[in-house]
Amino acid sequence: MSETLQPRKESFTFLLENVIRPEMCTRCGMCVGVCPHGVLDIAAAAYPVLVGECVSCGFCTACCPGLDVDYPALSRQVFDATYDPAELQGHVEQLYVAHPNDSTIRDAGASGGMVTGILDHLLTAGEIDGAVIVGMDSLLPYKTRGVLATTGAEIQACAQSKYCVTPSLAVLRQLRRLKGRYAVVALPCQVHALRKMQLVDRGLASRIRYILGLYCHCNMEVNGPEEAIEASGIPLAEVAAFQFRGGGWPGSFFVIKKDGTEIPLQKRIQHKDVMNVMFRLYGPKRCLLCVDALSEYADLSFGDFWAFDFAGDMAGLERCTLVSQRTAAGRELMEQVQRSGRFVVHPLPGSRNPKRTLRMARGKKNRAYVGLHAAMAGDRPHPAYHFAIPRPSAGQRWQVRSFRLFQRIKHRWFRMVVLKLLFSPLGVLAYRVNTLRKKILIDYHA
Repeated sequence: MSETLQPRKESFTFLLENVIRPEMCTRCGMCVGVCPHGVLDIAAAAYPVLVGECVSCGFCTACCPGLDVDYPALSRQVFDATYDPAELQGHVEQLYVAHPNDSTIRDAGASGGMVTGILDHLLTAGEIDGAVIVGMDSLLPYKTRGVLATTGAEIQACAQSKYCVTPSLAVLRQLRRLKGRYAVVALPCQVHALRKMQLVDRGLASRIRYILGLYCHCNMEVNGPEEAIEASGIPLAEVAAFQFRGGGWPGSFFVIKKDGTEIPLQKRIQHKDVMNVMFRLYGPKRCLLCVDALSEYADLSFGDFWAFDFAGDMAGLERCTLVSQRTAAGRELMEQVQRSGRFVVHPLPGSRNPKRTLRMARGKKNRAYVGLHAAMAGDRPHPAYHFAIPRPSAGQRWQVRSFRLFQRIKHRWFRMVVLKLLFSPLGVLAYRVNTLRKKILIDYHA
Protein backbone atom coordinates (compact mmCIF):
# COMPACT_ATOMS: atom_id res chain seq x y z
CA MET A 1 0.00 0.00 0.00
CA SER A 2 1.80 3.06 -1.26
CA GLU A 3 -0.79 5.75 -0.62
CA THR A 4 -3.17 7.03 2.01
CA LEU A 5 -6.62 8.20 0.94
CA GLN A 6 -7.88 11.37 2.60
CA PRO A 7 -11.65 10.87 2.90
CA ARG A 8 -13.95 13.59 1.63
CA LYS A 9 -15.96 15.27 4.39
CA GLU A 10 -19.25 13.64 3.53
CA SER A 11 -21.92 12.63 6.00
CA PHE A 12 -23.91 9.44 6.38
CA THR A 13 -26.69 11.27 4.55
CA PHE A 14 -24.72 10.79 1.34
CA LEU A 15 -24.83 6.99 1.82
CA LEU A 16 -28.49 7.10 2.74
CA GLU A 17 -29.52 9.05 -0.35
CA ASN A 18 -27.10 7.62 -2.93
CA VAL A 19 -26.40 4.08 -1.78
CA ILE A 20 -28.98 2.73 0.68
CA ARG A 21 -32.25 4.06 -0.74
CA PRO A 22 -31.36 3.16 -4.38
CA GLU A 23 -30.49 -0.40 -3.17
CA MET A 24 -26.83 -0.08 -4.03
CA CYS A 25 -25.80 -1.00 -0.47
CA THR A 26 -23.99 -4.35 -0.32
CA ARG A 27 -24.80 -4.52 3.41
CA CYS A 28 -21.21 -5.47 4.14
CA GLY A 29 -21.23 -3.65 7.50
CA MET A 30 -18.05 -1.67 6.84
CA CYS A 31 -19.62 1.74 7.46
CA VAL A 32 -20.63 0.61 10.95
CA GLY A 33 -17.28 -1.06 11.61
CA VAL A 34 -15.10 1.84 10.45
CA CYS A 35 -17.08 4.73 11.99
CA PRO A 36 -14.63 6.18 14.54
CA HIS A 37 -17.43 7.88 16.47
CA GLY A 38 -19.65 4.81 16.85
CA VAL A 39 -22.81 6.52 15.63
CA LEU A 40 -23.90 3.87 13.10
CA ASP A 41 -25.58 0.53 13.71
CA ILE A 42 -27.36 -2.26 11.85
CA ALA A 43 -31.17 -2.21 11.65
CA ALA A 44 -33.90 -4.08 9.80
CA ALA A 45 -32.99 -6.15 6.73
CA ALA A 46 -29.28 -5.70 7.57
CA TYR A 47 -29.10 -2.04 6.46
CA PRO A 48 -27.01 0.55 8.35
CA VAL A 49 -28.72 3.37 10.23
CA LEU A 50 -27.60 6.51 12.04
CA VAL A 51 -28.06 6.25 15.82
CA GLY A 52 -26.12 9.34 16.93
CA GLU A 53 -24.80 12.64 15.59
CA CYS A 54 -22.81 12.34 12.35
CA VAL A 55 -19.76 14.67 12.23
CA SER A 56 -19.15 14.12 8.47
CA CYS A 57 -15.71 12.57 8.94
CA GLY A 58 -16.18 10.76 5.61
CA PHE A 59 -14.81 7.39 6.73
CA CYS A 60 -18.03 5.52 5.90
CA THR A 61 -18.36 6.95 2.40
CA ALA A 62 -14.66 6.46 1.59
CA CYS A 63 -14.79 2.76 2.51
CA CYS A 64 -18.18 1.96 1.00
CA PRO A 65 -18.06 -0.49 -1.96
CA GLY A 66 -21.65 0.17 -2.99
CA LEU A 67 -21.14 2.77 -5.72
CA ASP A 68 -17.39 2.72 -6.37
CA VAL A 69 -14.82 -0.07 -6.59
CA ASP A 70 -11.82 0.97 -8.67
CA TYR A 71 -10.54 -2.37 -10.00
CA PRO A 72 -7.42 -1.01 -11.73
CA ALA A 73 -6.46 0.90 -8.57
CA LEU A 74 -7.12 -2.14 -6.36
CA SER A 75 -4.94 -4.30 -8.60
CA ARG A 76 -2.09 -1.83 -8.25
CA GLN A 77 -2.63 -1.54 -4.51
CA VAL A 78 -2.91 -5.27 -3.72
CA PHE A 79 -0.80 -6.95 -6.43
CA ASP A 80 1.23 -4.13 -7.99
CA ALA A 81 -0.24 -5.35 -11.28
CA THR A 82 -2.62 -4.21 -13.99
CA TYR A 83 -6.22 -5.39 -14.05
CA ASP A 84 -7.32 -7.67 -16.88
CA PRO A 85 -11.14 -7.88 -17.20
CA ALA A 86 -10.80 -10.99 -19.37
CA GLU A 87 -9.16 -13.00 -16.56
CA LEU A 88 -12.10 -14.83 -14.97
CA GLN A 89 -10.35 -15.81 -11.75
CA GLY A 90 -8.44 -12.58 -11.17
CA HIS A 91 -4.81 -12.47 -10.09
CA VAL A 92 -3.80 -15.98 -8.92
CA GLU A 93 -0.31 -17.18 -8.10
CA GLN A 94 -1.22 -20.79 -7.25
CA LEU A 95 -4.28 -23.00 -6.90
CA TYR A 96 -4.59 -25.75 -4.28
CA VAL A 97 -7.00 -28.52 -3.43
CA ALA A 98 -6.83 -29.13 0.31
CA HIS A 99 -8.49 -30.29 3.51
CA PRO A 100 -7.61 -30.45 7.22
CA ASN A 101 -6.46 -33.74 8.71
CA ASP A 102 -8.89 -33.22 11.59
CA SER A 103 -12.00 -35.08 10.40
CA THR A 104 -14.25 -33.16 12.81
CA ILE A 105 -13.30 -29.83 11.24
CA ARG A 106 -13.38 -31.25 7.73
CA ASP A 107 -16.81 -32.84 8.11
CA ALA A 108 -18.29 -29.70 9.70
CA GLY A 109 -17.26 -27.50 6.78
CA ALA A 110 -19.29 -26.79 3.67
CA SER A 111 -16.52 -27.82 1.26
CA GLY A 112 -13.57 -29.37 3.03
CA GLY A 113 -13.28 -27.16 6.09
CA MET A 114 -10.13 -25.28 5.06
CA VAL A 115 -11.30 -21.86 6.27
CA THR A 116 -12.17 -23.20 9.72
CA GLY A 117 -9.01 -25.32 9.77
CA ILE A 118 -6.72 -22.42 8.87
CA LEU A 119 -8.34 -20.10 11.42
CA ASP A 120 -8.04 -22.76 14.12
CA HIS A 121 -4.39 -23.33 13.19
CA LEU A 122 -3.56 -19.61 13.23
CA LEU A 123 -5.20 -19.15 16.61
CA THR A 124 -3.46 -22.19 18.11
CA ALA A 125 -0.10 -21.02 16.72
CA GLY A 126 -0.56 -17.53 18.17
CA GLU A 127 -0.53 -15.96 14.71
CA ILE A 128 -3.90 -14.28 15.28
CA ASP A 129 -5.91 -13.32 18.35
CA GLY A 130 -9.28 -13.96 16.75
CA ALA A 131 -11.30 -13.87 13.56
CA VAL A 132 -14.27 -11.94 12.17
CA ILE A 133 -16.64 -14.60 10.87
CA VAL A 134 -20.35 -15.35 10.46
CA GLY A 135 -22.38 -17.49 12.84
CA MET A 136 -26.04 -18.17 13.58
CA ASP A 137 -28.13 -16.17 16.02
CA SER A 138 -28.74 -18.01 19.29
CA LEU A 139 -32.28 -16.63 19.70
CA LEU A 140 -33.38 -16.83 16.06
CA PRO A 141 -31.36 -19.82 14.80
CA TYR A 142 -32.31 -19.28 11.14
CA LYS A 143 -30.75 -15.77 11.21
CA THR A 144 -27.05 -15.02 10.66
CA ARG A 145 -24.84 -12.58 12.56
CA GLY A 146 -21.26 -11.33 12.57
CA VAL A 147 -19.02 -12.82 15.25
CA LEU A 148 -15.60 -11.97 16.68
CA ALA A 149 -14.36 -15.48 17.53
CA THR A 150 -11.40 -15.63 19.91
CA THR A 151 -11.34 -19.35 20.81
CA GLY A 152 -11.09 -22.52 18.79
CA ALA A 153 -14.53 -23.57 19.99
CA GLU A 154 -16.07 -20.31 18.78
CA ILE A 155 -14.39 -20.66 15.38
CA GLN A 156 -15.57 -24.25 14.97
CA ALA A 157 -19.10 -23.32 16.08
CA CYS A 158 -19.29 -20.96 13.08
CA ALA A 159 -18.12 -23.55 10.53
CA GLN A 160 -19.95 -23.90 7.22
CA SER A 161 -21.10 -21.40 4.63
CA LYS A 162 -23.93 -18.97 5.34
CA TYR A 163 -25.76 -17.93 2.19
CA CYS A 164 -27.47 -14.86 3.57
CA VAL A 165 -26.77 -11.12 3.66
CA THR A 166 -24.80 -10.53 6.87
CA PRO A 167 -23.13 -7.17 7.68
CA SER A 168 -20.34 -8.95 9.56
CA LEU A 169 -17.79 -6.15 9.04
CA ALA A 170 -19.72 -4.17 11.65
CA VAL A 171 -17.78 -6.36 14.09
CA LEU A 172 -14.63 -4.40 13.17
CA ARG A 173 -15.71 -1.67 15.60
CA GLN A 174 -14.77 -4.05 18.41
CA LEU A 175 -11.18 -4.18 17.16
CA ARG A 176 -10.64 -0.49 17.95
CA ARG A 177 -10.74 -1.37 21.64
CA LEU A 178 -8.54 -4.44 21.34
CA LYS A 179 -4.89 -5.20 20.77
CA GLY A 180 -3.59 -7.98 18.58
CA ARG A 181 -3.99 -9.21 15.00
CA TYR A 182 -7.06 -10.75 13.42
CA ALA A 183 -8.20 -12.60 10.32
CA VAL A 184 -11.36 -11.59 8.49
CA VAL A 185 -13.49 -13.98 6.44
CA ALA A 186 -15.29 -11.99 3.77
CA LEU A 187 -17.40 -12.10 0.64
CA PRO A 188 -16.12 -10.27 -2.47
CA CYS A 189 -17.96 -7.01 -1.70
CA GLN A 190 -16.57 -7.11 1.83
CA VAL A 191 -13.06 -7.71 0.53
CA HIS A 192 -13.49 -4.57 -1.61
CA ALA A 193 -14.51 -2.62 1.49
CA LEU A 194 -11.56 -3.95 3.49
CA ARG A 195 -9.06 -2.95 0.79
CA LYS A 196 -10.58 0.54 0.61
CA MET A 197 -10.40 0.79 4.40
CA GLN A 198 -6.67 0.01 4.30
CA LEU A 199 -6.15 3.36 2.57
CA VAL A 200 -8.37 5.32 4.94
CA ASP A 201 -7.86 3.98 8.46
CA ARG A 202 -4.33 2.62 8.89
CA GLY A 203 -4.86 2.07 12.62
CA LEU A 204 -7.83 -0.25 12.15
CA ALA A 205 -6.24 -1.86 9.10
CA SER A 206 -3.13 -2.75 11.14
CA ARG A 207 -5.28 -5.08 13.25
CA ILE A 208 -6.08 -7.25 10.22
CA ARG A 209 -3.42 -9.78 9.33
CA TYR A 210 -5.22 -11.90 6.74
CA ILE A 211 -8.22 -11.41 4.47
CA LEU A 212 -9.77 -14.77 3.60
CA GLY A 213 -12.29 -14.46 0.78
CA LEU A 214 -15.13 -16.78 -0.21
CA TYR A 215 -16.29 -17.65 -3.69
CA CYS A 216 -19.73 -16.10 -4.17
CA HIS A 217 -22.17 -16.57 -7.04
CA CYS A 218 -24.86 -14.50 -5.32
CA ASN A 219 -26.34 -14.03 -1.86
CA MET A 220 -29.81 -14.19 -0.34
CA GLU A 221 -32.01 -11.66 1.38
CA VAL A 222 -32.39 -12.15 5.12
CA ASN A 223 -35.87 -13.67 4.77
CA GLY A 224 -34.74 -16.49 2.47
CA PRO A 225 -33.93 -19.16 5.10
CA GLU A 226 -37.07 -18.62 7.16
CA GLU A 227 -39.35 -18.76 4.13
CA ALA A 228 -37.65 -22.00 3.00
CA ILE A 229 -38.33 -23.47 6.44
CA GLU A 230 -41.94 -22.34 6.43
CA ALA A 231 -42.48 -23.65 2.89
CA SER A 232 -41.42 -27.06 4.20
CA GLY A 233 -44.17 -26.95 6.80
CA ILE A 234 -41.92 -26.42 9.83
CA PRO A 235 -43.02 -23.73 12.30
CA LEU A 236 -40.18 -21.31 13.02
CA ALA A 237 -40.89 -21.62 16.76
CA GLU A 238 -39.88 -25.30 16.59
CA VAL A 239 -36.45 -24.65 15.01
CA ALA A 240 -33.43 -25.21 17.27
CA ALA A 241 -30.78 -24.96 14.53
CA PHE A 242 -30.57 -24.28 10.81
CA GLN A 243 -27.69 -25.24 8.53
CA PHE A 244 -27.28 -24.10 4.96
CA ARG A 245 -25.28 -27.23 4.10
CA GLY A 246 -26.01 -29.78 6.76
CA GLY A 247 -26.49 -33.52 6.64
CA GLY A 248 -23.17 -34.49 5.06
CA TRP A 249 -21.33 -33.29 1.97
CA PRO A 250 -22.34 -31.62 -0.32
CA GLY A 251 -25.12 -30.80 2.11
CA SER A 252 -28.56 -29.28 1.99
CA PHE A 253 -30.80 -26.92 3.90
CA PHE A 254 -31.04 -28.78 7.18
CA VAL A 255 -33.27 -28.13 10.19
CA ILE A 256 -32.84 -29.52 13.69
CA LYS A 257 -36.04 -29.13 15.66
CA LYS A 258 -36.22 -28.50 19.39
CA ASP A 259 -37.38 -32.10 19.91
CA GLY A 260 -34.18 -33.34 18.24
CA THR A 261 -35.74 -34.26 14.89
CA GLU A 262 -33.39 -33.69 11.93
CA ILE A 263 -35.02 -32.66 8.66
CA PRO A 264 -33.23 -32.07 5.33
CA LEU A 265 -35.40 -29.70 3.31
CA GLN A 266 -34.29 -31.13 -0.03
CA LYS A 267 -33.38 -34.81 -0.10
CA ARG A 268 -32.72 -35.66 -3.74
CA ILE A 269 -31.64 -32.35 -5.29
CA GLN A 270 -28.03 -31.13 -5.32
CA HIS A 271 -27.45 -28.16 -3.03
CA LYS A 272 -26.02 -26.05 -5.84
CA ASP A 273 -29.20 -26.50 -7.89
CA VAL A 274 -31.43 -25.52 -4.98
CA MET A 275 -29.29 -22.42 -4.48
CA ASN A 276 -29.72 -21.45 -8.13
CA VAL A 277 -33.46 -21.21 -7.47
CA MET A 278 -33.00 -19.43 -4.14
CA PHE A 279 -30.74 -16.82 -5.75
CA ARG A 280 -33.42 -16.10 -8.33
CA LEU A 281 -36.03 -15.63 -5.62
CA TYR A 282 -33.94 -13.82 -3.01
CA GLY A 283 -30.91 -12.37 -4.81
CA PRO A 284 -30.37 -8.73 -3.68
CA LYS A 285 -30.40 -6.06 -6.39
CA ARG A 286 -26.82 -4.98 -5.70
CA CYS A 287 -25.54 -8.59 -5.89
CA LEU A 288 -26.73 -8.76 -9.49
CA LEU A 289 -24.35 -5.90 -10.39
CA CYS A 290 -21.26 -7.44 -8.78
CA VAL A 291 -18.47 -8.56 -11.14
CA ASP A 292 -16.43 -10.51 -8.55
CA ALA A 293 -17.30 -14.18 -8.03
CA LEU A 294 -14.03 -15.43 -6.56
CA SER A 295 -12.98 -12.75 -4.04
CA GLU A 296 -10.31 -11.53 -6.43
CA TYR A 297 -8.64 -9.17 -3.92
CA ALA A 298 -8.37 -11.48 -0.91
CA ASP A 299 -5.09 -12.99 0.29
CA LEU A 300 -6.61 -16.45 -0.14
CA SER A 301 -9.97 -17.31 -1.69
CA PHE A 302 -11.94 -20.49 -0.97
CA GLY A 303 -14.68 -22.41 -2.75
CA ASP A 304 -16.10 -25.83 -3.56
CA PHE A 305 -13.99 -28.39 -5.36
CA TRP A 306 -16.39 -30.64 -7.26
CA ALA A 307 -14.35 -33.83 -7.63
CA PHE A 308 -16.98 -35.52 -9.80
CA ASP A 309 -16.08 -33.11 -12.60
CA PHE A 310 -12.61 -34.68 -12.80
CA ALA A 311 -11.14 -37.97 -13.97
CA GLY A 312 -8.03 -39.78 -12.76
CA ASP A 313 -6.23 -38.76 -9.59
CA MET A 314 -8.39 -35.69 -8.94
CA ALA A 315 -11.66 -37.63 -8.98
CA GLY A 316 -10.98 -39.03 -5.51
CA LEU A 317 -10.60 -35.63 -3.81
CA GLU A 318 -14.19 -35.34 -2.66
CA ARG A 319 -15.00 -32.99 0.21
CA CYS A 320 -12.01 -30.76 -0.40
CA THR A 321 -11.62 -26.99 -0.68
CA LEU A 322 -10.38 -25.18 -3.78
CA VAL A 323 -7.96 -22.47 -2.64
CA SER A 324 -6.80 -19.52 -4.76
CA GLN A 325 -3.56 -18.03 -3.42
CA ARG A 326 -3.34 -14.43 -4.59
CA THR A 327 -0.98 -12.27 -2.48
CA ALA A 328 2.40 -12.57 -0.78
CA ALA A 329 0.56 -12.81 2.55
CA GLY A 330 -1.49 -15.66 1.11
CA ARG A 331 1.67 -17.39 -0.12
CA GLU A 332 3.26 -17.10 3.31
CA LEU A 333 0.11 -18.51 4.91
CA MET A 334 -0.11 -21.50 2.56
CA GLU A 335 3.56 -22.29 3.16
CA GLN A 336 2.86 -22.22 6.90
CA VAL A 337 -0.19 -24.46 6.38
CA GLN A 338 1.89 -27.04 4.52
CA ARG A 339 4.68 -27.00 7.12
CA SER A 340 2.24 -27.49 9.99
CA GLY A 341 1.42 -31.09 9.12
CA ARG A 342 -2.24 -30.44 9.94
CA PHE A 343 -3.46 -30.34 6.34
CA VAL A 344 -3.42 -32.35 3.12
CA VAL A 345 -2.53 -29.94 0.32
CA HIS A 346 -2.39 -30.70 -3.42
CA PRO A 347 -1.07 -27.96 -5.75
CA LEU A 348 -3.41 -27.70 -8.74
CA PRO A 349 -1.96 -26.75 -12.14
CA GLY A 350 -3.69 -23.80 -13.73
CA SER A 351 -4.55 -26.00 -16.70
CA ARG A 352 -6.78 -28.06 -14.39
CA ASN A 353 -8.75 -25.19 -12.96
CA PRO A 354 -12.31 -26.52 -12.56
CA LYS A 355 -14.50 -25.55 -15.49
CA ARG A 356 -17.50 -25.34 -13.17
CA THR A 357 -15.78 -22.62 -11.13
CA LEU A 358 -14.78 -20.66 -14.22
CA ARG A 359 -18.26 -21.01 -15.66
CA MET A 360 -19.73 -19.66 -12.43
CA ALA A 361 -17.35 -16.70 -12.52
CA ARG A 362 -18.16 -16.00 -16.17
CA GLY A 363 -21.89 -16.23 -15.48
CA LYS A 364 -21.70 -13.74 -12.61
CA LYS A 365 -19.63 -11.28 -14.62
CA ASN A 366 -21.91 -11.53 -17.65
CA ARG A 367 -24.99 -11.06 -15.48
CA ALA A 368 -23.43 -7.92 -13.99
CA TYR A 369 -22.38 -6.60 -17.41
CA VAL A 370 -25.96 -6.89 -18.66
CA GLY A 371 -27.27 -5.08 -15.59
CA LEU A 372 -24.61 -2.39 -15.71
CA HIS A 373 -25.26 -1.57 -19.37
CA ALA A 374 -29.00 -1.45 -18.70
CA ALA A 375 -28.47 0.86 -15.72
CA MET A 376 -26.18 3.15 -17.70
CA ALA A 377 -28.65 3.30 -20.59
CA GLY A 378 -31.50 4.11 -18.21
CA ASP A 379 -29.46 6.58 -16.14
CA ARG A 380 -30.08 4.47 -13.01
CA PRO A 381 -27.71 4.11 -10.03
CA HIS A 382 -24.97 1.52 -10.49
CA PRO A 383 -21.49 0.80 -9.17
CA ALA A 384 -18.47 2.17 -11.04
CA TYR A 385 -15.62 -0.32 -11.54
CA HIS A 386 -13.37 1.99 -13.58
CA PHE A 387 -12.79 -0.36 -16.51
CA ALA A 388 -14.60 -0.65 -19.82
CA ILE A 389 -17.61 -2.88 -19.19
CA PRO A 390 -17.80 -5.47 -22.01
CA ARG A 391 -20.95 -5.21 -24.08
CA PRO A 392 -23.05 -8.36 -23.54
CA SER A 393 -24.31 -10.48 -26.40
CA ALA A 394 -27.98 -11.11 -27.13
CA GLY A 395 -27.62 -14.59 -25.66
CA GLN A 396 -26.17 -13.23 -22.43
CA ARG A 397 -28.98 -10.71 -22.15
CA TRP A 398 -31.50 -13.49 -22.61
CA GLN A 399 -29.89 -15.58 -19.85
CA VAL A 400 -30.10 -12.64 -17.46
CA ARG A 401 -33.76 -12.05 -18.32
CA SER A 402 -34.40 -15.68 -17.44
CA PHE A 403 -32.47 -15.30 -14.17
CA ARG A 404 -34.44 -12.20 -13.19
CA LEU A 405 -37.84 -13.50 -14.24
CA PHE A 406 -38.70 -14.74 -10.75
CA GLN A 407 -37.66 -11.45 -9.17
CA ARG A 408 -40.21 -9.49 -11.13
CA ILE A 409 -42.94 -11.05 -9.01
CA LYS A 410 -42.31 -9.59 -5.56
CA HIS A 411 -45.11 -11.25 -3.62
CA ARG A 412 -44.33 -13.64 -0.78
CA TRP A 413 -47.06 -16.05 -1.93
CA PHE A 414 -45.25 -16.54 -5.25
CA ARG A 415 -41.96 -17.35 -3.51
CA MET A 416 -43.71 -19.81 -1.22
CA VAL A 417 -45.37 -21.57 -4.16
CA VAL A 418 -42.03 -21.93 -5.93
CA LEU A 419 -40.37 -23.26 -2.77
CA LYS A 420 -43.15 -25.78 -2.11
CA LEU A 421 -42.78 -27.06 -5.66
CA LEU A 422 -38.99 -27.14 -5.34
CA PHE A 423 -39.12 -29.31 -2.22
CA SER A 424 -41.79 -31.63 -3.70
CA PRO A 425 -41.53 -34.71 -6.00
CA LEU A 426 -42.31 -32.39 -8.92
CA GLY A 427 -39.22 -30.37 -8.01
CA VAL A 428 -37.14 -33.54 -8.05
CA LEU A 429 -38.45 -34.39 -11.53
CA ALA A 430 -37.63 -30.90 -12.81
CA TYR A 431 -34.15 -31.19 -11.27
CA ARG A 432 -33.50 -34.49 -13.07
CA VAL A 433 -34.61 -33.04 -16.41
CA ASN A 434 -32.39 -30.00 -15.92
CA THR A 435 -29.44 -32.19 -14.91
CA LEU A 436 -29.84 -34.21 -18.10
CA ARG A 437 -29.99 -31.00 -20.13
CA LYS A 438 -26.72 -29.81 -18.58
CA LYS A 439 -24.99 -33.13 -19.27
CA ILE A 440 -25.92 -32.84 -22.92
CA LEU A 441 -25.21 -29.15 -23.42
CA ILE A 442 -22.49 -28.23 -20.91
CA ASP A 443 -19.01 -29.68 -20.45
CA TYR A 444 -17.92 -29.26 -16.82
CA HIS A 445 -15.16 -31.87 -16.92
CA ALA A 446 -11.61 -30.63 -16.40
